[in-house]
Amino acid sequence: MNDIRIDHSGPMPGPLATILPALPAAAISPARDKIDNLRKILAVLRRRWLPFLGVFLFVVGGTAWFTWQQTPSYTATTNLVVNSRLLNISTKDKDVLPVVPTQDGAVDTEIQILLSPEVLERTVRSLALTQKPPFAAALVSTPETNRIGAAAGMVRSHLEVSRPGATNVVAISYTSPDPALAKAVADEIARQYLHVKTDTRLQAASSVGEGLAEQLEMLRGKVEQAEAKVAQYKSANNLLSSAGVTLSEQEISIYKQQQAAARANLAEEQARLRTAQTQLRSGSSGDDVGEALNSQVVEQLRTQRSTLSSKLADLKSRYRPQHPDVVNAEHQLADVDAAIQAEIGRVISNLEARAQVAGQRAAAASDIAASATGALASNNAASVRLNELERQAEAYRSNYAAMLDRQNAISSQAMIADEDARIFSPAILPRFPSSPNKLLNMAIGAMLGLILASLVTWLLQMFDRGIVTSTDAETRLGLAHLANIPSIRSIATGPDRAIPAERFAVDRPMSIYAESLRSLRLALMRPRHGQPVNLIGITSSCPGEGKSTLALSLARTAALAGDRTLLIDGDIRRPSIAQFAGFTAEHGFLDILSGHVSLSQAIVQDPLTKLHILPTPIRTFTPHESFRGEAMQRLLAQVRAEYDVVIIDTAPALAASDARIILDQCDAVVIAVRWKKTLLPMVQAALRKMRTLHIVPVGAVLTQVDMKAVSAYGYGDVDFNYRAYKGYYA
Repeated sequence: MNDIRIDHSGPMPGPLATILPALPAAAISPARDKIDNLRKILAVLRRRWLPFLGVFLFVVGGTAWFTWQQTPSYTATTNLVVNSRLLNISTKDKDVLPVVPTQDGAVDTEIQILLSPEVLERTVRSLALTQKPPFAAALVSTPETNRIGAAAGMVRSHLEVSRPGATNVVAISYTSPDPALAKAVADEIARQYLHVKTDTRLQAASSVGEGLAEQLEMLRGKVEQAEAKVAQYKSANNLLSSAGVTLSEQEISIYKQQQAAARANLAEEQARLRTAQTQLRSGSSGDDVGEALNSQVVEQLRTQRSTLSSKLADLKSRYRPQHPDVVNAEHQLADVDAAIQAEIGRVISNLEARAQVAGQRAAAASDIAASATGALASNNAASVRLNELERQAEAYRSNYAAMLDRQNAISSQAMIADEDARIFSPAILPRFPSSPNKLLNMAIGAMLGLILASLVTWLLQMFDRGIVTSTDAETRLGLAHLANIPSIRSIATGPDRAIPAERFAVDRPMSIYAESLRSLRLALMRPRHGQPVNLIGITSSCPGEGKSTLALSLARTAALAGDRTLLIDGDIRRPSIAQFAGFTAEHGFLDILSGHVSLSQAIVQDPLTKLHILPTPIRTFTPHESFRGEAMQRLLAQVRAEYDVVIIDTAPALAASDARIILDQCDAVVIAVRWKKTLLPMVQAALRKMRTLHIVPVGAVLTQVDMKAVSAYGYGDVDFNYRAYKGYYA
C-alpha cells in the first residue's frame, strides 16, 4: 500500500506536523550513516548508469584505439658493473693505487660518459647505423658530414641509462621497432664505453710516462752521488760498519756484555763465600755449608761416619765403655770426623780462591770496556756528519723508489681497465614489445574512465534540480510528502498502457495508481486543527505538471468511495477538466459567479462515476474581484453544505494570481510536482508567492512517477521497494 512514510529522525518540516504526529527522534549511529551514504552512492549510479557507462566506454574505447594504433617498440638492456674506481696518475701524489671517490658521484660520472657523443658516435660507426632503415630514411636530407652526429642524436633519444637502486650496476636500455637492432645497439654502446675507458687510460698513462722517465733519470743520478759520499766518508773516518752498525759499536757491545758477565760471576762467588763464612762464625761445624753439601768426598765421609755410629751404638749396648772394640770404634769415628773437617776446610779455601779470581776478571773486563768507550766517543763527532750524509742518500733513494713504483702502477692500471667496468649481462633479444604496454594502458584507461564517468555523474547529479524522492519533497521543500502518483507507462502492460491516466483508477481500481489516490485521499481527509477538511485546492508551480489529471483522478476516487464529491475547474485560462472527462461545457464556474446560471444548471455528471463536475468554459477575461466577491462566498458555502468533498483545480500558482486567491479560501492546499521534471527553484518560487497570502500547502504530491526507476533512488523514497510488492496490484 502506498501510504505516507516519512523519516522522523529529526524535527518535521513545515506543515508536516499537521499531517502526522511527531515521533521520538531515533539515534543514528555513524556506522548506519556510512551505510546510508553508500546506498545513496549506489542509488546515484543506478540512476545515472547510462551516462556513466557511456563516458566510461568512450574513454576506454579511445584508450584502446590509441594503444592499438601505436607502433610496437622493443627494449633491450645491457648491464654494466662499474667499480667506481679512478686511477690517480698525478706525478706529485705519493699513492698510485686506484682511489674510490664518492660512490654516487662516480657512478653518475660513468653514466655521463656512456651518454657522451664520443661513445654514441663510435656506436654509430661500428654498427653502420646511418645505413639502417630506421636511420637512413630520417637522414636523407642531412649532409654527409653531419650524419654521424645526427644518428648519434637519434640513438640518444631512444637510449636510457639508469642505475638500479644504490648499486654499482648501470643498465643501458635501447628502444627500437626492430628487436634485433635494439639488442645490437645496447651491447655495442657497452663495448664502446669500455673501449673509450681503455683508450683514455692508455693515453693518460702515455702522457704521464714521459714525464716520469725524465724524473727517474734525474733521481737515480742523485742517489748514486749521495751513496758515493757516504762510502768515502766512512772509509776516511774508520766508520766502517756491518749490518748498519759500526765496528766500534759492535766491539763495545761485546765488551759491555763481557763486563756484565764478569761482575755477575764475581757477585755470585762473593755471595757463596760470605754465606759459608757466616755459617762458620755462627758455630756450625761446616758440614751444613752449601758447597760442602755438594761435595762427593764429604758425602762419602758422612756415609762412613753413619755406619761407624751405628756400629758404636751396637757395641756400647753389648760391652762396657772400656771394651777394646768400643774404644777402637770410637777412634775410627773420631778419624772420620777429622777427615770431614779437613775436607770442609778445603771447600772454604776453594771458595776464597774462586772469589779472588772472579774479582780480577771483573776488573779486567771493566778496563777493556772503558778503553772501548773512549774510542767510540772519539768517533761520535765523525758520526754526526755521516748520519747527515746517510739521511740525504736515503731521501734520494725513497723518492726514486716511489717514482719507480708510480711508473709501474700507472702502466699496470692502464692495461686492466676491465677491472673497473665490465659487462655484467649482455642484452637478450626481446620477444615482447615494451611499448605500448597494452595491459597498463587499458588499466589506466579504465581508471581514467571511472574517474571521468564519476565526475560526469556527479556533475549531472549536482545540476539535477528536480524533485525525485519523498525525502526531497520533505527536506528541500519543507512540505509533507503525501503520495507518489505513478505514470501509466511505468505500471501498465499491454493494452492497459493505452488507458488515459484520468480514468485508469476507474478502469483498474486494484492498481497501484488507484491505491496511491486512495492513500492521498486518506491523508487529506484527516481533520486539521480539529476541523474537517472539505474544500481542497490543487495547484502546481508551472503548467504541464499533471495537476488537472490529479484533480480529476482524486475526485473520481472519492466518488467511487461513496463521498459526495464535486470537482471545480478553477483554471480559467486553460480549463481542461471537461476535455479530460469527455464532455463539452456550455456553462460553468464563471457563469455562476456572474449570476447567469445556478449551480445545478452548471453542474455536469461524470460519465464514469457519480462525480459532479463544475466546468469552466474559456473566457477572454475575468476580474480577480470575482473570486473574492459575495457570489464566490455563497458558492463555496453552498458546495460545502451539499458535498462531502470539494476539489478545486486551480491555475499554476506561479503563473496566475487568481489561483492564489482561490487557494486562500480552501481548507487544504496540495501542490503537484512532476517527478524529476519540475525544477526546485520553480516550486520554491511558487511557495514563496503563496506564503505572501499565508497559504501553506499541507503537502506535495509527486506526479507521473516512474515506479520502475524510483527504486534506483534507494531509501530516499517511500516506493523504493516497489518491485517487491507490485504483485499486490492488478
